[in-house]
Amino acid sequence: MQKQANEVNIALKSLNERSMCQIRKDLVAENAKIGQNDPYLVNVKGDTCYNNPIFKNDATPFQAGTIAISTMCENNTKNKKIEGVLVSNKLCRTSSMLRNKGQPVQCPNHRENCSANVSERDSIGNEGKYNKVLGELISQDIKISYFTCDGNSRAFQGVRNSHGHNVGHLKDLRHLGNSLKRELNKAPFSKGHSKSNIRSRFALSVKARCMAELKAAHSKHQGDINILKKVMVNVISTIILCFNSYCGTGCAKYSYACAGTNRQAKNFMPNNVRIKMVNSDQQVLKKCIEMVLGPAALDTTKLLTTTQKSEAANRSYQAVNPKYVTFSRNCVGRIHG
Repeated sequence: MQKQANEVNIALKSLNERSMCQIRKDLVAENAKIGQNDPYLVNVKGDTCYNNPIFKNDATPFQAGTIAISTMCENNTKNKKIEGVLVSNKLCRTSSMLRNKGQPVQCPNHRENCSANVSERDSIGNEGKYNKVLGELISQDIKISYFTCDGNSRAFQGVRNSHGHNVGHLKDLRHLGNSLKRELNKAPFSKGHSKSNIRSRFALSVKARCMAELKAAHSKHQGDINILKKVMVNVISTIILCFNSYCGTGCAKYSYACAGTNRQAKNFMPNNVRIKMVNSDQQVLKKCIEMVLGPAALDTTKLLTTTQKSEAANRSYQAVNPKYVTFSRNCVGRIHG
């Protein structure tokens, strides 16, 4: 199977690249049919995964990775089709054999067959570089209007460098919610909120409430960003009062997710716990909530986009390119296949 994979490696890559090129052209044609002003403008989301297994707590995705796979999917249709894939590989079996024979060679692009396209000295976690190369590849057929990523600013800068400064930056909702939860877990609340189990449940409850308010408000106001910025001022104050054991008239009037009956859809707090916050706690909580419901945050989540399709593709890559095996010669064909 290894020999067969080596033989069809280039053919599989070529076939998939032609297929993705046709997908991009079909998307442009569909945009023209529905009357879009510029049919070449497409919303895109992207993510990068690595082949290194993480065995211990202090390990990071940039320690021992040798292969990085960047994926971009369109965000215009419900199918979320893959628009482009880039495989960045540090591994080269030929160079190892030549070095064992005493010949000094450097990857990539040395004489004979070199399977590496990234130098061994380069950082494997350079998502900005990968997204720039991939952005230039798909720019032959489409132009990126908005790019959704998981909060990695370098990934967005790479796209902007390849497509110009008119590219909009959107944040993934799931990663934004997780950032809110982490911020609440380390927030400087007063002494009464120091119990780790209560704080963890409190963070989960606030995260769920903020996401519910955001999605419900978008649904009611049909995504009108100006209206959302106005109503969220009262929503933030209502959330603080609700978690401060004052659920009632304010929730019934301003909230989109709580009817004022002390029954939230997703409340992870114990029934016998009542939180009492001092003014400093309320200010800290308000600052955290504004990470999701503040004016700046509403601009970066105005389309409610996520990177779930790109992350699903990353998980499927592990079936053909598992983290416990390194395929130096045919990893590109395995991914494109």
